[in-house]
Amino acid sequence: MTRRVWQHGIAALLCAAVLFTTAAPAAGAPDRDSRVEALLAAVSAERLAATVKTLAAFGTRHLYSDTTSPTRGIGAAREWIRQQFIEASPRFQVAFDTYQVAAQGGRLPRDVELRNVVAILPGKSPRRLYVTGHYDTVARRTDGTAGPEGFDWTRADNDAPGANDDGSGTALVIELARAVGASNLEFDATIVFVAFAGEEEGLVGSTLHAGRAAAEHSPIDAVLNNDIVGGSHGGDGMVDTARVRVFSEGPEDSMSRALARYVRRAAGRYVPEQEVVLAARADRFGRGGDHSPFNQEGFAAVRVTEARENYSRQHSVLDTPDGVDPGYLQRNARVNLAALASLALAPAAPVVTDAGGRPRIARGESGYDAKLSWTPSAGASAYRVVWRRAWSVEWEHELTVGDVSDVLLPNVSIDDVVFGVAALDASGHESLITAYVVPTRAKFVVKQRM
Repeated sequence: MTRRVWQHGIAALLCAAVLFTTAAPAAGAPDRDSRVEALLAAVSAERLAATVKTLAAFGTRHLYSDTTSPTRGIGAAREWIRQQFIEASPRFQVAFDTYQVAAQGGRLPRDVELRNVVAILPGKSPRRLYVTGHYDTVARRTDGTAGPEGFDWTRADNDAPGANDDGSGTALVIELARAVGASNLEFDATIVFVAFAGEEEGLVGSTLHAGRAAAEHSPIDAVLNNDIVGGSHGGDGMVDTARVRVFSEGPEDSMSRALARYVRRAAGRYVPEQEVVLAARADRFGRGGDHSPFNQEGFAAVRVTEARENYSRQHSVLDTPDGVDPGYLQRNARVNLAALASLALAPAAPVVTDAGGRPRIARGESGYDAKLSWTPSAGASAYRVVWRRAWSVEWEHELTVGDVSDVLLPNVSIDDVVFGVAALDASGHESLITAYVVPTRAKFVVKQRM
């Protein structure tokens, strides 16, 4: 049965709806869930600092570094990370995600075995939520034997501590695994923790993993990739301990942008002391990260990174643990965990397209209304319909409806407004918002007589 909104005219409809901000929970959203609060409280700045120091102490985690030493190189580092996942919870399925990478010149001068480290916490449903970082490192040589940029990709014997890039992201992933594993919470979604290798060689580990996931039709709903998330002191002398950036690729209503907005919303509820600054681009200018291969395969993925980078420490022997602020890293970990746990407890996002991929939006019988339909989400007991002016980038208004699969908004022009819908469970946990996106118009090829 269609849920009908009986206000007359768009002005009345907009005035009657709830206008929400990013800093406060919207109507229909749950109060702070005590279970999520307990998870966040379990995130330890001291453990994060200790993890960063341990990772840096391997000397280098370069993809081509030693794999046999128990104390130095990528082999010792990946085994240590694997053990941390195993110890985090007996419920975790822990394994190396291994690939045989062929030599191809440039940053991959010879054959190498690459191992991502993966821990999976099975949920009630197969849909997957990822939190990731990369554990490999690289540093410019300081002995004058390399090229003008200081890199020699044929050798991996120099120190590359990588405390912040990306020991901070790897420590965050391990710490979230510890918190989630110790909680014994049961989530609707399956949660996947990954430490990628080969990022510095060109996103190699994440590219292989995302490609395999796409080939296997893995239902990945979200990827939170953390890369350089522990430094609060920028190279320009500026200090910023209260903000973190989230980059997401377009277009404006992509699921990656929906994920970025969700992170900010969850942080506003659970970690209000840490402002999430959204950046409407895939990554920093001209740069990339391990979320990018997931984007390329069609998955929603964002990059989380510190507000003020110190470029002089990156890819350098100077990237040491003293450049990581444990309290700042702790808050950024909590931002991740607030979004991850909230999404994992919520139902899946509604599907708003038909079997042919067309948006299920129409003008109603009158020709001047907005008729929205969607496929119900398992476990949902209500839905939140949101909308904004077509030129705006922020959702401006919302309306919570019951356990229905469509809604009619009288006298609302679908030409002037962008709509979206999210699913809510009985406790008010909310999914990502799925927007009704105008499909790309196919190019019409006009034939001419010769």
